Amino acid sequence: MVALLARIAAADGLADGLATNDPTAVGNAVAAIEQSQATPELLYAAGRACEDKLADPVHALAIYERLLREAPDAAVAVAAERRRAALRGLLGSGADAGHARDFATLVAGVDRLGPEVVIARGDALAAADWAGAPEAALWLADWLRRTGRYHDAEARYAQVIAHWPDGRQAVLAARGAAGCALDAHDWLRAETLASKLPAADPDDRLVRAELLAAARAGRGHLRLELAAELALALAFALLALSLVEAAARGGWQRPSLKPPLELWFAAPIAAVLIAVAETAQHLIAPAVVRISLVGLGVAWLSGAGLALLRARGRATRLRSIAHVAACTIAVASVAYLALAHDDLLEQLIETVRFGPEG
Repeated sequence: MVALLARIAAADGLADGLATNDPTAVGNAVAAIEQSQATPELLYAAGRACEDKLADPVHALAIYERLLREAPDAAVAVAAERRRAALRGLLGSGADAGHARDFATLVAGVDRLGPEVVIARGDALAAADWAGAPEAALWLADWLRRTGRYHDAEARYAQVIAHWPDGRQAVLAARGAAGCALDAHDWLRAETLASKLPAADPDDRLVRAELLAAARAGRGHLRLELAAELALALAFALLALSLVEAAARGGWQRPSLKPPLELWFAAPIAAVLIAVAETAQHLIAPAVVRISLVGLGVAWLSGAGLALLRARGRATRLRSIAHVAACTIAVASVAYLALAHDDLLEQLIETVRFGPEG
């Protein structure tokens, strides 16, 4: 029992060594794991550390091959086989080891490099004559997409498809291009690209169907956004016309600059909502600010117009109902636009369908 506990403690210590960002400590932990009777899980973690932190794909490949020799039925064997196949594709012949190491260094240190450096190094690896060039080109396209450089990402995806049309990377690049168009909210292009994806097997058909569904949903949201923008403009126009009519009918009377009663009621509520959003729900704060400002704007227009009607002894009942409808439409429209603009709409739909996380 004591020996077992000691072995578990030693394994935990080695795992902690892999978790650090100090290359020397990681290298020492990897060496210790290789010299011990490590579990398959710990060997796999050492291989990943060689890839992700030491930028040493040759060493990582050797560890994966040892794992598969010693524990071919282990739970991590499938993942190790996948990484072994990927590294063999990168390394190719022995002459490709230098490029593979450069690529691993780029991937491991991408967060510490400037965008221009990442792009220059990625393009150089994609243009070099080595087995991993397609993988490097695809990785760069994916990185550009993740960082919001959609135009550059699309160009790199097109290069992968043009240079290696028969490779696995070409299929992934075609999917990536369609996903990139989705991220850029270019719904029509996304639908066009998705419709051209292969559908030879169930997995291909599923990916194609999901991309097409997302593109069509995006087009539907775009139509709703245009409708919401039109409704918002009309609501403001109707309230402004109502104010002008109330001021002009029976001789021009300039509207008072004093905030109407409706604004005094709405302003504190808006201020509280904005303060709560800024402190507790920072993600939705911009949307809350937009909705609140529009709400205050329509409240001011509505209140000023009704105040003029009352000052002249005119009936306000029907006008009040119309103003309430216009204000409701304006707030609902800006709420939809704010949620769509900040990509919160899908999150809201998922929350309504499945409940909040946690």
